[in-house]
Formats: sequence, structure tokens, C-alpha cells
Amino acid sequence: MLNFFVSFLLLELTAKITKKEAKTNRIIFASCLGAAYSLIIFWDDIPELLAILFKIISCFFIVLCAFKFHRISQYIKSVLVFLFSSIIFLGVIIALCFLLKLKFIAVNNSVVYFDLSAAAIITCAFVAYVLACLIIRLYDRVLSKRDVYTLTITYKNNSVTVLAFLDTGNNLYEPFSHSPVIVVDKSKVSFTPEKIRYIPTSTVNGVNMLPAFKPDKILLKSSNGEEIIENAYVAMSDDMKNENFSALFNYNILSV
Repeated sequence: MLNFFVSFLLLELTAKITKKEAKTNRIIFASCLGAAYSLIIFWDDIPELLAILFKIISCFFIVLCAFKFHRISQYIKSVLVFLFSSIIFLGVIIALCFLLKLKFIAVNNSVVYFDLSAAAIITCAFVAYVLACLIIRLYDRVLSKRDVYTLTITYKNNSVTVLAFLDTGNNLYEPFSHSPVIVVDKSKVSFTPEKIRYIPTSTVNGVNMLPAFKPDKILLKSSNGEEIIENAYVAMSDDMKNENFSALFNYNILSV
């Protein structure tokens, strides 16, 4: 159960860093696999290289079960982030072991077993998760805000491309899914979405409700490359009149 809980937090952290759309049922299933893999500690006499190979294969398989991918590069990036998240968690536990003078029970087949209570392990997991989230937020805020972004929105075989501005003041989220919201000049959207959700907004002009929809695909391009944004809504606004850009988005939609 403890390994399930830790695996769940690591996958949630991976989703937060990579901005992947995380389905709860897939995260739970992948966490069960992570928990089951921890039993390899009871397997005697596995060569060290083979144990490392098993560890790498398990990471690839767990991440594959947890998320869906459009490109192999996204998959490899997510695996690396999952490994990075594991290192953060392990580092927090080792630091606490040194500070509190706790002892290790065993290390076998690349699995470490600590002399810690369930409450201590859960606390360590939350501390590691919070620290990682703070690191992500700091990283997001130092992203290049002067870069020019091109946003391509695809819906029902219709596409529209606009220039977008990274706005740190845009904290809009769709209230039910808590997905980030990209605000686009309504006049630039040449099609009519079938399903609309209204997003409550508060600006200098007062409180308003913006019609929003979930596109089939959102492609964001910049000088750093391009990426597909999976878990975002597009809200249409009549108040966005700017000669330099036609869309605003939050840094929370950018992956590493």
C-alpha cells in the first residue's frame, strides 16, 4: 500500500511537470504496477546489471500505462521526468534519515527499504511532492516570456493559427476539470464549436462569462520547438484587441 501511494504521487508529479492529461483510472492502474514491482526486493541473487535493466523497463512500462502519447519524444521525456521525480523523493528520505539518524534495513535489487513508519514515509512523500511543485513553479516563471508563440487550434477538421502571448496573470481554469484556459480573440475563431462551457472570469472590466470549448488538438510553436497541449480549453473573448497577439495563455500549459 505504501509503494502504491508513493507511485501514485510520483506519477501525479510527472503529470504536473510534463503537463500530461492524467486519467485517474490509468494512474491508479500504473501505481498498482509500481507497488507490485517493489516485491522484487525479495528475489535473491539478481545480477546488478539485470536489476538495473528491470528497473528501467518497469519505469517505461509504468509511464506507458499511466499516460497516452502522440509522439515517441513525449514518451521518452515523461520516462525521464518520472525517474527525476523518483530521485527527488529518494533524496528527501535520505536527507531525513541523516537528520533524524535513522537506519536503512536493506538494499536489494536496486530497491531500498527504510526503517521508517508508514506515517513517516507518507510525510516524506508529501514533502518531496511540495518541494518538486515549488521547483516547477520557479522554473515556469523564469521561462522566456519574450518569445513569440504560434498557436494552432484544431476542431472538427477546422484549424486556426494565431500569435499567442505568455501571460503570467492568466490564471483561468475550467472549473470542472481544472484544466488551464487559453483566451483567444473571438473574431479569429472561424468555426462554431458544438459543445460550449462558460468560464467565469474577473478582469479590470468586471466579472464576465467566457464561452469555451475543448479542441481536438492544440499545437504550440516557439523558438524552442513545438509541443501538443493536451489538457487545455480555449475561451473566446470579445475584449482582446491587440495588434501583436490574439491569444493569452498561462505558463502552466508549458511542459519542461
